[in-house]
Amino acid sequence: MNCVIYARVSTEKQADKELSIPAQLQAMRDYARQHDWIVAAEFVEPGASARTSDRPILQQLLARCRDTEQTPPDVLLVHKIDRLARNVYDHATIKALLKQRGIRLASVIENVEDSVSGQLVENIMASIAQFYSANLAEEVRKGMRQKVLRGGWPHQPPRGYVTVRSQADGDKSALALHPREAKVIRDAFDMYSTGAVSVKAVAMRMAQRGITARSGRRLAHSYVRRMLSNPFYAGLVHWGDIEAEGTHPPLVHRTLFESVQTVLANRYRNTGDKGSIRGFPLRGLAICASCKGRMTAERHNRRHGYYRCGRNAFRSADCRAKYCRDLIAHRDLEQLCQQLRLTRPIAEKITAAAHRFIGHRMQQTQQDREALEREADSVLASEMRLTEAFTAGYMNPDLYRAKAEKLRSARNRIQAQITAPSTTASTLAAKIARTLQLANSLWDLYTSLADDRQASLLREVFGTIVLSADGIVGFTLNPPFDQLASAAKGDPRKLTAERRDQLLEAIADAA
Repeated sequence: MNCVIYARVSTEKQADKELSIPAQLQAMRDYARQHDWIVAAEFVEPGASARTSDRPILQQLLARCRDTEQTPPDVLLVHKIDRLARNVYDHATIKALLKQRGIRLASVIENVEDSVSGQLVENIMASIAQFYSANLAEEVRKGMRQKVLRGGWPHQPPRGYVTVRSQADGDKSALALHPREAKVIRDAFDMYSTGAVSVKAVAMRMAQRGITARSGRRLAHSYVRRMLSNPFYAGLVHWGDIEAEGTHPPLVHRTLFESVQTVLANRYRNTGDKGSIRGFPLRGLAICASCKGRMTAERHNRRHGYYRCGRNAFRSADCRAKYCRDLIAHRDLEQLCQQLRLTRPIAEKITAAAHRFIGHRMQQTQQDREALEREADSVLASEMRLTEAFTAGYMNPDLYRAKAEKLRSARNRIQAQITAPSTTASTLAAKIARTLQLANSLWDLYTSLADDRQASLLREVFGTIVLSADGIVGFTLNPPFDQLASAAKGDPRKLTAERRDQLLEAIADAA
């Protein structure tokens, strides 16, 4: 009879020490020799858990058993049943395959026979193996939890720490600061806490000082963010639902750690204008003419710049729009800003009408405030009459409470409107003057600003700018510039007083 043997240990550490696999193989070879079985093949699986059947060597063994082109072995020999599987489902699945191919399962330790009693023993041993595996995992979790509650760390320590063992303390392990990496990581926290550098700059600085990924490249930005937000470096242990004071030495002071968290929270809550990248003011504002996705930007060979749809930056995206040269896009932007310029006669007419408009708006605001105050006095008088009726016994308590609550809500609403901040005459005049200045000399103002200020100005004026490979093919304007642009297209002599009032209303509403 031919047999195949299968040996397994759970950890790489056991396999490296060669404590278990050689003993299993020797015992199985002796067992096969005693039964006059010929060992056709040996399958050895070092460092693999039997909690799952998804093990490479085991799958090779099962493939050998399924192969109809080869003569199947007569016996599959293991040292113990739990070497093959440690849960009842996997054991039953493997046993069904073996039975289908006429292969007998044998164990050196357990008495596995094809009799009814042998099958009973086999099933009991599979159940015991499953219980042992589940109980062992539970005990491991309990041990890890207790270690965390005492301030220890049950896993591989993060970058910047090393595990040391003390022979004087019974060969117990403890965490200590890495002699080289700790200083680099501490400097990374100091660097980022200023708020003046990005995560990318921190990763580049760490790579220059020797802290890189296993591939030798600089650490991924997401990894650096997790590092900067890991409370372990401040001496705290977070594990599941447990938060404890760690026994390891903190790498950074608690105050510095909190400062870094503040910078992280503010930066990722408000990422700033995407167009602030140097030389590409339309980045993040412009949209793709093909798919309406946001346009990103890139520079090749430090000379040639391009706007490209952010959706076709990845091969899986379905947008295949061509890029737009930055020179073409910026040329069209200049022409567009020049076209949006208000003519001087229209600007003068609007400015002259602004003084009358502001006086009317302030007068209307004062009248509205006085009306609210009269309404508040009326509600207060109603509350007093209601209270008098209730104290005189003319009203039951439930009705009194309902009406009193309604009047109290009305009074609170009116008071909130009275105390709400309102636009002053000087603020409104300044807003109108600034809007007219932008509309009258948008390109002149744009060219005088730095890159980040240019992007902010464009976002204040434009709602969207549509880009294709040929340049700007469309745009929308934010209020009130859309109203001013439509006025700029007409004859200034036909700018009626009603039209001027509409424009001023639009500007005031945007203030």
